[in-house]
Amino acid sequence: MTKQYLRFTCSLALGLTLMALSCSSTTDCDSSGTCAPAGGSAGTSAGASGGSGGSGGNSGNGGHSGGGGHSGNATGGTAAGTAGDSQAGAENGGAPPCDGACGDSTPVCNPATNSCVECVDPSQCAAPKPACDATTNTCVECTGNTDCKDAAKPFCDTTAEKCVACLQQSDCKGPAASKCSAGACAPCTTDAECSNVTGKGVCDAGTCVQCTGKKFAACGMDTGTPLVCDSLKRTCTTSKQHSAGLCKTCVSDAHCNAGEVCVLDKFGTPMTDVGYFCHWKQGDVANGAPADCTVGGQPYFGVQQNAVSIDGETSNICTLRKSTCVARNQFSSKNCTTAAAPNDALCGFSPTKDSKCEQVGSSSTYLCTMTCIGDPDCPGTACNTGASPPVCLLQ
Repeated sequence: MTKQYLRFTCSLALGLTLMALSCSSTTDCDSSGTCAPAGGSAGTSAGASGGSGGSGGNSGNGGHSGGGGHSGNATGGTAAGTAGDSQAGAENGGAPPCDGACGDSTPVCNPATNSCVECVDPSQCAAPKPACDATTNTCVECTGNTDCKDAAKPFCDTTAEKCVACLQQSDCKGPAASKCSAGACAPCTTDAECSNVTGKGVCDAGTCVQCTGKKFAACGMDTGTPLVCDSLKRTCTTSKQHSAGLCKTCVSDAHCNAGEVCVLDKFGTPMTDVGYFCHWKQGDVANGAPADCTVGGQPYFGVQQNAVSIDGETSNICTLRKSTCVARNQFSSKNCTTAAAPNDALCGFSPTKDSKCEQVGSSSTYLCTMTCIGDPDCPGTACNTGASPPVCLLQ
């Protein structure tokens, strides 16, 4: 009994001594600041370097410092390193493989290259550069024509990374921008530059049009006679070439007979546009015009100097001195009778100034006539200078 008691007492004393030594050691490291943390504690059981790894884990960069624990075969050190790595990624707001290092002008991680870039798909871009260039991983204005929404810039120049009006001639579809010059659509200078604009193969003042007064081949033929172009609208008509006679309405010089031009008539004070009508070119004898409007030009006895036609031809033309072509075309043919009485309002362009409603003989019929200064102003009849205003006698 005595030996057993002594053995127990010794064992107890030895255990207490070891415990005291251990506490003393802990107190010393706490005082010195060298105690290994929990992760390092596991590492310490197999090697001191594992404890260092644990310390790195707490610092937020322990994924790499924890490698020291691994070198010491410390399981605890390795665990601490892994925890530190995850913590670092979370703090930087990213994900491996870029380790959350992306920001500022390159906020996106490209996992294919393990690098920070501006974008990897269009959803990461915004106007004015809504597209993502997959080659450079940068936001650009366009990568194809579908990115170009502006009707004035519908084509994408991928070499310059910007939307432009055109890249080549075939890109230019608008009639006012038919020529491709230095990456932008420009006005045409030749008919050939309108070849890509459907139905508008003529260049006129920088714009592609269907036809002009002088270029009307696109309008086709009618029973062997060319159809003319409306010079103002620059579109084809159903009117034949040389089908409009003197003082008749016209749409181009070609619409009038040979020796005539289509001119805008004006009348009154102040002068008001009446419309475009065919007039002789004074001196174009070869094509049927009089050498002098005052000799053989009745009733077109007046001369308008340097008149410019609808198609830009300048010439002296034979005109009516007192009336208008509207009244001339109604002369002795339009009935202006209303309730058995004359109605001046039915005659001419400016009633009582260029025209009048007159009785035909002693009948109850009234027809339109035209104003005049003298006999040369009347179409084959005399001028009744006793009337107010003076008018041409009806035939």
